Amino acid sequence: MTDTAQQIAERAIATHGPANAARLYRETEAAYYSEAQWCDSASDERRKLQLAESYGRIAAIIEQLTREA
Repeated sequence: MTDTAQQIAERAIATHGPANAARLYRETEAAYYSEAQWCDSASDERRKLQLAESYGRIAAIIEQLTREA
């Protein structure tokens, strides 16, 4: 069974705490966007961009959940 972005965000908050969870996911998002610029193949670039977008979505959920708490 695959976890939803909401479940991943909740687990990240529980594991890293509200202050660090969003920061860690935003940093990872930025790293994947940066790596995508240097990929040799289009498929690698697409994969890195997809990963960056996923981490960004989870970071946004974390930010929303921590604002609501």
